[in-house]
Amino acid sequence: MKSANRELVDRLAAEYVLGTLRGRARRRFERWLLSPQVGALVKAWEDRLAGLEPQLGPVTPPLTVWRGIEGKLQLRRLNRQPTMRWLAIAASLIFFAVVGVFITQPPQLAATQTAIIQDSPQTIYWRVELLGDNQELSVHVNTTHALDAGKALELWVLPAQGNPVSLGLLPAKGDQHRVLTAAQRTALAGAKKLAVSLEPTGGSPTGLPTGPVLHVADLAPA
Repeated sequence: MKSANRELVDRLAAEYVLGTLRGRARRRFERWLLSPQVGALVKAWEDRLAGLEPQLGPVTPPLTVWRGIEGKLQLRRLNRQPTMRWLAIAASLIFFAVVGVFITQPPQLAATQTAIIQDSPQTIYWRVELLGDNQELSVHVNTTHALDAGKALELWVLPAQGNPVSLGLLPAKGDQHRVLTAAQRTALAGAKKLAVSLEPTGGSPTGLPTGPVLHVADLAPA
């Protein structure tokens, strides 16, 4: 891939991961994801942006919003009735709090497939769950995996046909949740096994496993 083309594809990969690549351009780019080089660029941006999602902060509504609420609830008419006024205010605050919970907490997808990555039933390293129709991936660390400095562990799906497709780097502790790309969902369709390879820090530079495969796990219905 020429340097100019690589720079363009890298910018498109960044927009794809951020979700700003829309419409026909996004559909055309998704067809390129089958290329190991393009897939590696997308994975690099996913790893780079993982955990950087902005937190929702408090926002003070403008005065016009409060006046609109007063008008809808007829609070000005209730000014001479303090008890009724505060009851109306409390009811409106409860309503907006309940609505805010539903807006900020989208419904959780159910697990459809799971894989246990282990050395033995007594030494389980990760529990991997596919959520929804292979839309999202959840990884839970059960036992910390020994790892040398400068090395990383990368998760791969072994599709029914074709080369392994990366599902990203495995965490060393805690839980990790990520949205899967179109190429990853395609590779997972019909796949029955996941694998873990030893890679340099940052993951495979080629889009394919470069180090030894340390673990292979079965994908089973949840």
